[in-house]
Amino acid sequence: MSPADKDSFGGAATDTPDPVAETAFRAQVDRVAEEKQLARDAPDIPWRAWWFQSGSKWYVGLGFLVVDVWLLDLAYDANVLALGLGGLVVALYAEWLLYRYLYYVPDPELDDPSKPFRPSWIRPVEFGRWTEQGAAIRAGGIVAPPEQGPDPKEFL
Repeated sequence: MSPADKDSFGGAATDTPDPVAETAFRAQVDRVAEEKQLARDAPDIPWRAWWFQSGSKWYVGLGFLVVDVWLLDLAYDANVLALGLGGLVVALYAEWLLYRYLYYVPDPELDDPSKPFRPSWIRPVEFGRWTEQGAAIRAGGIVAPPEQGPDPKEFL
């Protein structure tokens, strides 16, 4: 057998394709095309909503870290480390408030939904601005309390 008679895997080259392999390949191609069509047709969360509700959390946290390191570096360079640590405490509180303003969702087991919301220094908003509940409130809707029923923890 000459080298021209072998395929790239070392086997004998044939001009006729294997019908079983061809059928399996066509079935796989059809299945992938069907999955792509279903993915295009399926309703999904828009990219913008995904970004504000979950994608941006890492970048906001990274931004907080950059600000904290920048403050400490400025204090270290100016030889006023005590003032820098005080500024860091203030910055951490401001970052914590900003994070709660953007992403806070109350825990239904801890918060009583029958009590009216009152802003405080610890909880500036009822629902975070970049949460699904916050978007519903800003659109003029209401956020329904969780349905009453059996507690899933009772069945464990």
